[in-house]
Amino acid sequence: MMDVVYNGNPVAGEKELAPLRKIGTPMLDSVMVQDYTVMQTNLDAAFHHGVRSYAKNGMVKEWSQGLVDSIIDDDDPRIFVANHVAGGAVKRTGELDTAFPHRNAEIMLVVVSGWEDAAQDDEFIAASRAVYMAIEPHVGGYYDNINFDACGGAGNYGPAYERLAKIKGQYDAGNLFRLNSNIKPA
Repeated sequence: MMDVVYNGNPVAGEKELAPLRKIGTPMLDSVMVQDYTVMQTNLDAAFHHGVRSYAKNGMVKEWSQGLVDSIIDDDDPRIFVANHVAGGAVKRTGELDTAFPHRNAEIMLVVVSGWEDAAQDDEFIAASRAVYMAIEPHVGGYYDNINFDACGGAGNYGPAYERLAKIKGQYDAGNLFRLNSNIKPA
């Protein structure tokens, strides 16, 4: 399964897709010109109201055989491992120029699970964390909006943390916005 997003001329986008299409014929090819907001709703039905879920992600600077082996060796059919290609225009901005410090990553891996029975919470979260632990040696930092554990804010923002803490102190000195990988106000 693959979502493809290309922002630009559709003809140029097809040219970019050509090497990927040479790999083989997909079971379903739903690549089409559509509004980005429509593409963003593709999983709404699968993760409808009432579905319980867990997600954890990590930024990867480059694919390696060790990373691929870790994904394959710790396969759990209940857990979905997705990757989001990074790089491109994101890399053209310096790592310290914004709050997002992982601009040199090539991909983001996301470990996701979903279930409906609250009695299975511990089981599915533990299984998801186990899959993540297998790939963790290959990642460095995470995308803050997809990290249900919300830990390690200072380490995740690296050298940008001090500057972000000063900004947080100016605009949110009471730390109202803290239910994430928190940046504590300076």
